[in-house]
Amino acid sequence: MNIDKEIEWLTNRMDEDFALLNEENLLPESCVPDEKILTGIRTRISARRLRLIIFRAAAVLIPVAFLAYAYIYINNRTPIFDDGETAEIVVPRGEHLQFLFQDGTHAYLEPETTIRYPKRFNLKERKITLEGAGYFVIEANKNRPFIIEVNGGQVQVLGTNFELYARPDERIIRLALDSGDVNFKAQTQKEHAIKPGQVMLYDKYDDKYTVLDNEAPASLTLWKNNILSFNDTPLAETLKKLERWYDVHFETPDTAANILSFTLDINGSLDECLTQMSKIAPITFKYKGKKNIEIVYEPVK
Repeated sequence: MNIDKEIEWLTNRMDEDFALLNEENLLPESCVPDEKILTGIRTRISARRLRLIIFRAAAVLIPVAFLAYAYIYINNRTPIFDDGETAEIVVPRGEHLQFLFQDGTHAYLEPETTIRYPKRFNLKERKITLEGAGYFVIEANKNRPFIIEVNGGQVQVLGTNFELYARPDERIIRLALDSGDVNFKAQTQKEHAIKPGQVMLYDKYDDKYTVLDNEAPASLTLWKNNILSFNDTPLAETLKKLERWYDVHFETPDTAANILSFTLDINGSLDECLTQMSKIAPITFKYKGKKNIEIVYEPVK
């Protein structure tokens, strides 16, 4: 029985009762007409119906408002969806940098390195782009993998320490793992996992992996402590690294000097470095301006 039928039934009963009272002369002189009574009843029922509608609306809107607030609060700290807003860090020649991401991940960046990253990582993953070289201490989070995209592939980790060398203009990507688990996925979709104490070399041009045991793991990462380490490193590769770290340019007129290689650790100025190299090999260095240095090869006869 709906409300209108209830009102109609109640009205009919009241009319019958009033008629009976009227026949028996039992109605007081100031009796209230039944229409007025009906209007009052309708008013109260309407008010009750309005309150019921308000309560029902509140029951729906309050949870919605709470969820909206929770979304805004969480999204301000960690966006649920990627808003596309990114930042970029460029480390020039002659400088190196330590950087802390918002999730607690620590990055040590070599000279001539660029990283791009979202200003706030989303809930699904933590993804950045690297052009250059860096050592990463990834904050562990099994539900949000840390992904580093490089020219030639990407590195996927959950929480670990590793060195990544991936310069766009060089053929080889080097990944040296100190702890944890790392998975490298090439652009060809080939994947390879390495273990702590291993070094992976990936040839971007031939799509080939080589995994070696890292016999001197500290030598690859001494640079983050301002120590340059060379282990039987060819002259050309040695000079290239010195150019980045000291923002200079070397000239080698006599290409016969390229047969030389160097094993040494450098922790000091460029002049100290060149002095050590001159003691190891038959070469001297001649400054031609502030940043141009010529290599004079003097082989032993």
